Amino acid sequence: MKDYGQPFYFLRHGVTDHNQARLVMGQRDIPLNQRGREQARRAARLLAAHDIAAIFTSPLGRASETARIVAARVGLDVTVVDGLKERSWGVLEGHGHWEKPWLSTPEGSETLEIFSARVLEGLQILRTARTPALVVAHSGICRILRRHLGIDDGEGPVPHGVPLRFEPLARGEWREDVVPA
Repeated sequence: MKDYGQPFYFLRHGVTDHNQARLVMGQRDIPLNQRGREQARRAARLLAAHDIAAIFTSPLGRASETARIVAARVGLDVTVVDGLKERSWGVLEGHGHWEKPWLSTPEGSETLEIFSARVLEGLQILRTARTPALVVAHSGICRILRRHLGIDDGEGPVPHGVPLRFEPLARGEWREDVVPA
């Protein structure tokens, strides 16, 4: 169901050393690096002007740390949602990136179908959340969200630490915009 009600925000976690080395993280619990923390602080400053009412995050450290940095700035608690974890990439975790990884199913990884179902179940929290809500998670979560909302095919880039605003339009359509600085 595409109805999450009101507009909401999405924030991909700040950058990590693994991101900079172009390694597949998946569900490895990799912390933010100093640049990632600065990205989170910058995002927090931007989001402070948008009256965020609830914050939901992946349990993985890089996302939950980003969410805590934002929460400290806007004065909210953070709710951890297990369904917002990044996709499990099995044997590829810790190894180099490859072209369009979300289109394959490496050994030991979640299928795209299982991952999508888990994410969409986790995102149901938006249907009853105080608004506007903020979801802090991973690129894979944003790709599933975009695909589900009909914004794009889910293959577009998802920048680290850049808040995105999702807004419902007429006839069940959605729009995604970068939160301006």
